Amino acid sequence: MELSNRSRLIQVSGQRLEQAPQSKQIVLLYAGISLALALLFSLADYLLGLAVSRTGGLQAMGTRAIFSAVQAVLPFVHTGIAMCLDLGYLSAMLRISRRQYASVRSLRLGFDRFWPLLRLTLLTSLIFLAIGTVSTYLSSLIFVMTPLSADFMAVLSSLLIEAPAEQLILDEAVYSQLVSTMLPMLAITFVIFLAAAAPVYYWYRMADFLLIDCPEKGAWAVLRESRRMMRGNCWNLLRLDLRLWWYYVPAFAVALLASGDLLLPMLGVTFPWSETFSYYLFYGLSLIAQMILTCALSNRVVTTYALAYDSLRPREPASQGVVLGNIFQI
Repeated sequence: MELSNRSRLIQVSGQRLEQAPQSKQIVLLYAGISLALALLFSLADYLLGLAVSRTGGLQAMGTRAIFSAVQAVLPFVHTGIAMCLDLGYLSAMLRISRRQYASVRSLRLGFDRFWPLLRLTLLTSLIFLAIGTVSTYLSSLIFVMTPLSADFMAVLSSLLIEAPAEQLILDEAVYSQLVSTMLPMLAITFVIFLAAAAPVYYWYRMADFLLIDCPEKGAWAVLRESRRMMRGNCWNLLRLDLRLWWYYVPAFAVALLASGDLLLPMLGVTFPWSETFSYYLFYGLSLIAQMILTCALSNRVVTTYALAYDSLRPREPASQGVVLGNIFQI
């Protein structure tokens, strides 16, 4: 199969899933664990927040510091566990796409490869952070050196005339006014970042699959190999993404649902309960919607991408690749 034959990839992914009834069990377990982890860490964060707010006095300062430190670490722990779980799920779908046996044990692979996966995640994050930093710097230069900054400079000048810089106080109204005058710079930043980050994103799309297949390679090696594989194929993969719109549209809707407590008030909708309750209500609804989306569509999409990866991957002897070799990971 060729990556350019998108209809064939989607059709074959459905056939491979029909031939692997265990795929339903794998996705149910994956979605269930993901939901349970999100609820568990959200509950822990809420309880720690309550403990910090209720712990007062100088004598309890050390206890508050411990609670705050644990609360700050929780998101990173959750992200690390979810990252490992995602790689394990990816490995299971890769096996199924190759007509190999897969079981729920495949979900362990991400934990077995934790350190290479962590290095890969940190490297890609640093790359996109660098792109974001450069994009912000360039957009600020364009903004300041063009008439686009005229309104911002006018507001800032009026503030400095009214009060010296060391006595300048930004209340909510002034802050909102400054932000509104900086919208052109934000738009420029977004355009520059998108133009620079989109190619990089597609260069490294196959890195996770390579990490599964090539345990002997490090993070830099799989990034280089992914870029080599994607040379001349980024456009075809983008077209495959667009062909899978029936997955990405509801996924975007789920993301909007998670921010419902912020978006609806902007549209004039008010709630008869507290902001904290609104946050957890929409967050819980988004988790349920995400689980339904994962169970209904995720297998088909991930298997399609696994087939796309195999269409670009050079053929290897059947004895190579960890996906074939370790019975304790199947």
